[in-house]
This record gives sequence, C-alpha cells and structure tokens, in this order.
Amino acid sequence: MAKLARTDIVYKKKSNQWVAERNGRKVDSAAKKSTLVSRVAKKAKASRGTSLRIHKRNGQIQEERAYPRPADPGGSKG
Repeated sequence: MAKLARTDIVYKKKSNQWVAERNGRKVDSAAKKSTLVSRVAKKAKASRGTSLRIHKRNGQIQEERAYPRPADPGGSKG
C-alpha cells in the first residue's frame, strides 16, 4: 500500500489564522477553520491519495480523513 500525502490543518496563534501545511510548508490559509477544511477537502478529493489531519485550536488532532475514501487504511481506528 502506498503512503498517503498528509496535509495538516492547524491554528497559528501568531497570525490568528488556520493554516494547511504539507511537509511543514504552508499551502493554504483562511480566517475560518470550516472554510479552510472545505477548500482543502475539495482539492484532496481530486488527488491520488491524501490524508487530511484536522487539529483543534490547542493542537490536538480532532479528526483524520483519507481521500479518496478507498485509500483509507483498513486497519486504522476511526
């Protein structure tokens, strides 16, 4: 099974915005978390395999999604 590219959505207190990062580099940002999640998810659905990790404001992982859905590892919890 191929490894999925991972995008993290995290809150950056210094800039007061939500940021999508891939390999530690900013790929997108928005003032509202929901706006950013929608935008990044739309791009991820068109990809060959992406893991989207959505964090809470405190940094904890809130949710993790895999796109396309069949790319989700079967043995994972959640």
